[in-house]
Amino acid sequence: MSAEPAGPGGFLQSTLPSPPPSSSHSSSTATSILPQPRSTPLKPGSAKESSFIDYVDRKLLGISRRYEKRYNADFEDEAMSGIEGKGYESFGELATDLASVIDVVWVSGTPSLQVPYLLTIALTSCSCLPAFPFGPLSTFQLLHKLDLAFFSLLKGANYETGETLPGFEGGRAKLSTTEKVRLRGLVERTRVAVVEVAGKGGSATDFGSAVQTEDDLTTDDDDEAMQDVQLEENRGRWEMEVARVYEKTLVELGVSLDTSGIGTFD
Repeated sequence: MSAEPAGPGGFLQSTLPSPPPSSSHSSSTATSILPQPRSTPLKPGSAKESSFIDYVDRKLLGISRRYEKRYNADFEDEAMSGIEGKGYESFGELATDLASVIDVVWVSGTPSLQVPYLLTIALTSCSCLPAFPFGPLSTFQLLHKLDLAFFSLLKGANYETGETLPGFEGGRAKLSTTEKVRLRGLVERTRVAVVEVAGKGGSATDFGSAVQTEDDLTTDDDDEAMQDVQLEENRGRWEMEVARVYEKTLVELGVSLDTSGIGTFD
């Protein structure tokens, strides 16, 4: 699911790209889905870039191992796995870990690293979705984060402010046609996967109070009837959210690929 670490050695926290101080024209970090990136990309071949790659690879490997623990009893032995934490019990747990990696990748401000890592994370999220009961909140929040990241990279500009992203000055660092085609395929596969997982009746796990009713019903027949009503209401919510999965990325890809002569494809 993810590549092996690029090289041995631990990650030096001091070399992790960190967001620059906020400025008067920056959007409020309290409402931003993505963190503020570095002002300049990491230098190719630099110690910071190497440490960044090692750190992210190890994080992704850890996520892969925790996912495998869900199925492989051998991974329950910490000495064998070398990864702390038990196997994921919900998609929400996995989504939380993936979201934290997205933030680190985004902060790097380095398109040559952001694009391949975000594609890997998008593939991971799509591949793992069917393995868990449907978690609407965690699913849509993660996919919305990825949608904004890809949309910004396709535009070469911050989705909130319109400011040019690091590395895209002068029209540089645009996604290649191959990357766009790969992304288009992932977007379409993910939308299908979400529809299929959401269609499994009674499997939602994280709507919380959103699926509760104010009435306390006492009979089994009434309980069953109300559950059916709640299921239909939830399906209505899910259908609206499913339609929004990667919506910004999909629109921008359509414009970009049509312009480049690729158009639609199966």
